[in-house]
Amino acid sequence: MSATRKKFHSNFFKLALIILLYPLQVSAESFSPPDFNYSRYLEDYSYLKDETKRTGLFDSIKYMPLDKDGEIYLSLGGETRQHYENVRNGNWGATPNDDNGYYLQRYMFHGDLHIGKQARTFVEFKSGIESGRAGGPRGVDEDKFDLHQAFFDYKFNHGDNHSSTLRVGRQELIFGARRFVNYRERPNVRLSFDGAKLIWEKGLWNVSAFATKPVEVDPGVLDDNYIHNQTFWGLYTVRKRPQIIPGNIDLYYLGLERDTARFVQGTDNELRHSFGTRWWDKTGPWDYNFEFIYQIGKFGKGDINAFTFASDTGYTLKFPSHKVRLSLRGDISSGDDDPNDSDLETFNLHFAKGKHLGQFAPYGPVNLMEIHPKVDIHILQKYKVTAMWEFLWRQSVDDGIYSIGQGPLRTGSQSNARYVGNQAILEASWQIDRHLAVRALSSYFFAGTFLKETPPGEDIGYLSGMLTYKF
Repeated sequence: MSATRKKFHSNFFKLALIILLYPLQVSAESFSPPDFNYSRYLEDYSYLKDETKRTGLFDSIKYMPLDKDGEIYLSLGGETRQHYENVRNGNWGATPNDDNGYYLQRYMFHGDLHIGKQARTFVEFKSGIESGRAGGPRGVDEDKFDLHQAFFDYKFNHGDNHSSTLRVGRQELIFGARRFVNYRERPNVRLSFDGAKLIWEKGLWNVSAFATKPVEVDPGVLDDNYIHNQTFWGLYTVRKRPQIIPGNIDLYYLGLERDTARFVQGTDNELRHSFGTRWWDKTGPWDYNFEFIYQIGKFGKGDINAFTFASDTGYTLKFPSHKVRLSLRGDISSGDDDPNDSDLETFNLHFAKGKHLGQFAPYGPVNLMEIHPKVDIHILQKYKVTAMWEFLWRQSVDDGIYSIGQGPLRTGSQSNARYVGNQAILEASWQIDRHLAVRALSSYFFAGTFLKETPPGEDIGYLSGMLTYKF
């Protein structure tokens, strides 16, 4: 057995041992701390100024007062994520198979320094490690050690429920439903940006203006830098409960410039302007989320005209020990209608979720029409089971299909078929306690006519197991 395989098996058995031996304790605390946030900088531990609430295992490092009044304090935290994946027929048979799968490790550690109620500095480090994958790590699998976030906030208070916050430095960006601007949680290495952001809040209004450059993931030590030939800027507005319509409304503009943008049509300079709106709410058992984006700009000498529409509507049934959400989601995103002219109709994902709908996503929502029913079952607030089935078609038969990173996977030149395939997904998770969670996922992608006519067109099988510990 090779050294890599021995290391893989050793790490996998360590992961299994952690799950089996982790002590399950029932907390006797009268005070329940809030759940951890995926964006750790959004967590607020100022409540621990009250010593009677410092009853948790890590409370001594979550609130570390540095002055007599406790107005200056440091909060430390982090996570480890151990992740096993096994993919059969990746890229529908175009990539080599692993006999025993591969192992991904993520480690993150942060410090959050608050100086009074106006200033703060947040610093977060990351480490992503891959073992045993045939063909080596992908671009989002490995980053041995690097700076993930390092920003400074200064908050200007203008009165009751009225403030402005200036954020400067390396930071994550998240907006709206997080479909197109996201921190990329599901892959092993998360995404951040270098730049500045101004957040204005008043009552039910929230407005963010930003100008940034995305950070490139390099696999070495402290070698990540922003991508010089890409710039991302925009304005995002949220108005909760407007009087003119029910629900909540988002209105936004996003600008993106890339010196080297690659589509099925070719590679050229891209300047793209996106104008979007989102309408969303939860009313009683019903919830809904509708989003539309229209894009214009220039691709080389040609014009850009592209769009996407996404919807997610659900109904939740509540029972004494569990609840069930039944939902239906549908997405459509445009593809290029003529690869031989200079104009481009292919939608740009911007910086979407690293996994489109689940832990495994062999494609991105570009030149795609999809619909899928979904069932989420929550049991005792600890267990969750999700089952869904996706059905996928190309929006334009003159364009191909793309990865979640916007790279072309197949051109449309060899087939006029619209049907791409369908995928069944089953996911189960167990929130053992506030700190420890376990997730398992299985999916199977049934290759459709388009994939079979642009071989290889094999079905894809996927298995995954994940353990996450946060503090």
